[in-house]
Amino acid sequence: MPFKDLKEREKEQRRNYILDAAEKMFFSRGYDNVSMDDIAREICLNKATLYIYFKNKESLFFAVVLRGALILNAMIKERIKQCKSGMEILDAIGIAYFEFLGKYPDYSRAYLYFRSDRFSIEDKESLCDDAKRVLELRDEEFSIVCSAIKSGIDEGTIRPDLDPVEVTVFLTLIVKALTEMRPNFKKVLESRGIAPYQFFKDAAGFVHYMLANTEKKGTK
Repeated sequence: MPFKDLKEREKEQRRNYILDAAEKMFFSRGYDNVSMDDIAREICLNKATLYIYFKNKESLFFAVVLRGALILNAMIKERIKQCKSGMEILDAIGIAYFEFLGKYPDYSRAYLYFRSDRFSIEDKESLCDDAKRVLELRDEEFSIVCSAIKSGIDEGTIRPDLDPVEVTVFLTLIVKALTEMRPNFKKVLESRGIAPYQFFKDAAGFVHYMLANTEKKGTK
């Protein structure tokens, strides 16, 4: 292996080593309870070494969030591969989100925190490349949902009077609310024997009812 490639490989390995340690600390203690000093001590490196790979703690956290965002994006794309209609795509995306929450709760929480008011993520010019990539993935998923709704309208399965962009924003807000459900709401549902997955399925049913075109295409 050429010396230059070897150095790049070693640099990438060191970066991932730092990122793995920071990820564990962010997940176990929360973003605000972890400092660059803490991370440096955890991996027995000089803090100055961390800044060679990451500009600050924020950029380190964004790199962790990107890991989760890439997993979610891949799960969505895998789920929609075999879909034949716009409504099927919407269902598949919903299932992918729910599976992501169940399999990767730590990444899910990190992603939610990333989207909170804690960070100025809409000021894209000041963001690091990892944060920009997270937003690109977010926008890509928004476009997938919007396209699915347009397809459903063209197919006649989704109401023609709906605006695809407006509905996509609405569905995005619903998903956000489901993933950030208050603990007392969870207890209320549990007291009625409604498990999280059942509630998710019921919510999907409500959405179907709101979006479904009950008139045949081409009729008044």
